[in-house]
Amino acid sequence: MTTGQRIALKRKEAGLSQETLGAELGVSRQSIYKWESDTALPEIDKLVALSRRFGVTVGWLLGVEEAPETASAPDSGGLTDAQLKMVEEITERYLAAQTAPKPRKKWPYVLAALAVLCAAYNIYDSIRTIGRQFDGVYNRINQMECSMSNQVYSISGQVEEILKQQNALTADYGTELVSADLPKNAVTFSVYAVPKTYVEGMRVEFSADNGRDTSSKTVLPEPDQNGQPVSEKFSAELTCELTDDIAITAVFVMPDGTRQTQPLQTYSGLYSGSLPDVANLVDADLQGRAQIENGKLTLPDAMEYALTLNTKLDNILIPRTKAVSIRVGLFKNQRLVAWARPISADEQTSYRGFDNATFYRLEPLSFPFAAGDILESAAVLTDEYGREVICPDWFPLTLDSDNQTLIFPGSTGSDTVDAYSIDTDISHWTFQ
Repeated sequence: MTTGQRIALKRKEAGLSQETLGAELGVSRQSIYKWESDTALPEIDKLVALSRRFGVTVGWLLGVEEAPETASAPDSGGLTDAQLKMVEEITERYLAAQTAPKPRKKWPYVLAALAVLCAAYNIYDSIRTIGRQFDGVYNRINQMECSMSNQVYSISGQVEEILKQQNALTADYGTELVSADLPKNAVTFSVYAVPKTYVEGMRVEFSADNGRDTSSKTVLPEPDQNGQPVSEKFSAELTCELTDDIAITAVFVMPDGTRQTQPLQTYSGLYSGSLPDVANLVDADLQGRAQIENGKLTLPDAMEYALTLNTKLDNILIPRTKAVSIRVGLFKNQRLVAWARPISADEQTSYRGFDNATFYRLEPLSFPFAAGDILESAAVLTDEYGREVICPDWFPLTLDSDNQTLIFPGSTGSDTVDAYSIDTDISHWTFQ
């Protein structure tokens, strides 16, 4: 059995649901599902918690011990005997310095004042010595704790890597993004996998999950010219809709129908990285120019924006497309208030020295604005394939408790809106 199958077996024997077990371990039901389907491995502390909950050893959960035995308590993580001895020796010297007998002083009475001064100096010097010794003990303990922490992290990383290798179903695998069809918003991957244990008659189901749907293909081993398998290598091409999170997996299907899942690769940020993007969208002091009175926000004078596009690549797999249309507007609660019109560099008056920027002018306006409303400037870009992206300014505004001042949400304890999260999902914005 795999690690996931052993976890599922013990969970069912204990009469627990995935949700109940997740609540006991402080993880989600989805995490339990991933562990039991062998698409993810529990972390070290979770393996220990599982062994304690089910009364088995960690070795049995990992498949390196056949019979489930009562799990032993993990190491307490305290200092070793050698480290404790070192601390004790340093502490003893510190205490000895405090309790060491002082020689009797036989000074003439005429030097009594000097003796007092000398005694005071000796006390001061002793205090400094004790302080230095204490600092030394403290620093040594800190160094030992840091050393132990580094060792724990190192061992934890090594154990996790060993666990992955032990639970891996593949001896070799690979994925490659071979093409992107941006007009169709699709991407194609080439994938292959070599099972660690090959069984005649087995097949592999490759899948690409983009968070919306799953594209899959079931294949047999690569054949020769006569149609006979020439190796234990399985390969395929998968095409799916381009999104920001695409997970490639392989499911090994045995002749008896048993299925075992192996994650291969996750691709992140492909869609966003292919869209045009704004590097800077700067307004000419919207916060200072706006006037708020009787529940209305008024912009008495025209205001300008300077916009600079981002030319850097977020990823090298898919190039960033060009923006063929750019609109800049002012939004209240993600609903359009007014578009700013493009102007030439010669017309702009509020900015100087913005190289490679384009300029937009927002005419005077007035609209209702109350506590809890959010005011944002944003650019809407459309690329050559008709894909749209929203690029909000990173400094939204809301009303302070005085109902007369614009501030950043969450910037003071007196504002009426909690800390605000920038939303770049264009489907949440209204342009009419």
